[in-house]
Amino acid sequence: MRVLGVTGGTGCGKTVVCRILKEQGGKIIDADKITRKLQEPGEVVHEEIRNHFGAEIILPDGNLDRKKLGSIVFADKKERNVLNNIVHSRVSQEIKKRIAKYEEAGDVPFVVLDVPLPIEEGFFDTVNCIWAVVANNDLRVSRLVKRMGITEADAEARISAQMSNREYEDIADVTILNEGDVFELKNLVLYELKRFLA
Repeated sequence: MRVLGVTGGTGCGKTVVCRILKEQGGKIIDADKITRKLQEPGEVVHEEIRNHFGAEIILPDGNLDRKKLGSIVFADKKERNVLNNIVHSRVSQEIKKRIAKYEEAGDVPFVVLDVPLPIEEGFFDTVNCIWAVVANNDLRVSRLVKRMGITEADAEARISAQMSNREYEDIADVTILNEGDVFELKNLVLYELKRFLA
């Protein structure tokens, strides 16, 4: 069973690429979804985040106030590193568990790891090939403003807090440029998928 790593910054269209891959029979393991699950009340990760960042990032219903937490970690690299250290090892354990389950099932053509931040354990040591989905920053800002209802300044802060397109491209085997329409993107994804599975 082959494992494809799909990565890229916010607003580049990673989710759309993964949706196309899912339509082609790929099993998607979404690191963001795993992270959100691990950050639910009652989970160890939730406790550790609360202990470090304080009760002010907790909503009345007990869930994390993602907007508030986001504004802290996107403004301060040290705090971002703390959050990443709390989350990453647990996420990579869960990713490996899910891959093993698909491997055991024996009927999965390929698995896709949807990972915004490529890390050594659970990504580099797991995938056969890495795709970086990239787009120019103006396009990314407008996508984020539309999708998340945030200001352009907030969108720019989120983008600049992540790796640059160049850094994503440097670690990738394949670059997926997503600056056209969905039809163009799908054709590119299908072409690269055929090469990946060949």
